[in-house]
This record gives sequence, C-alpha cells and structure tokens, in this order.
Amino acid sequence: MEENKRIRQRIDYRNHILCYKHIISNKEETPDPSPIRVIIEDISYSGLGVRCTRDLGIGDVLMFNLENAGDKREVMLEVMWCRYSGGEYVAGLKFMNLTKETILFLDGLIKNHLRQKKKLMDKGS
Repeated sequence: MEENKRIRQRIDYRNHILCYKHIISNKEETPDPSPIRVIIEDISYSGLGVRCTRDLGIGDVLMFNLENAGDKREVMLEVMWCRYSGGEYVAGLKFMNLTKETILFLDGLIKNHLRQKKKLMDKGS
C-alpha cells in the first residue's frame, strides 16, 4: 500500500473561482491570456485540489484571490501534478510564499468552512 505523504488533512471545499494569472513553466509554450475557471475540490494548509478545463504543466504558477468573510487574499500556487480525468483536468496545487498573515487567513477560511458545513449537517438532522 502506498504511504500517504500528506502532512495536513484535506478539507472538502467546493468553490468556483477564476485564475487571473497563469505563469507557464515551459518557456516554449505560448501562454493563453484568458482566465482559467477553476473549481476547488479540497483545501489544506499546504495546497488545493482543483478541477479545470485547461491542461496545467508541472511547475506552472497560478494566481487568484481567495475570500473569507469579506477578506480577500491573493495566493500563488505551484502545479505539483495534473492529469486528464472525465473530460477535464484535475490537479494538485501547492501554496507558495506563505506569510504568517496568509496562514492565519487560511486557518480562518478552513475553520469558517467547517463551521458552516457543521451547521448545514445539524439542520439536516
């Protein structure tokens, strides 16, 4: 059985966002300047699991804003892997250049999401 390399737990987190900057690691490719529609599937303190319609290269960098209770933060993530699955691409992204403020922001985002999820589950019971 493959050993799980994940240090931090992934949290299911479904959210649609637009990636406004895609820096391609392969200098021979021509970048597509149009925004990329990204669906965040899960989040952890180290990165995101996403789905999108564009093939992402390992080492590419994506930039977009995450929002938590009206507070927006620009985040930069590196593509660690990407594969085609079910008509779209799934990818693992790792946060880059994390500051203490961004880590605290992510902590609040994850905790707020878990609180909202618990409220919805409690209402359904």
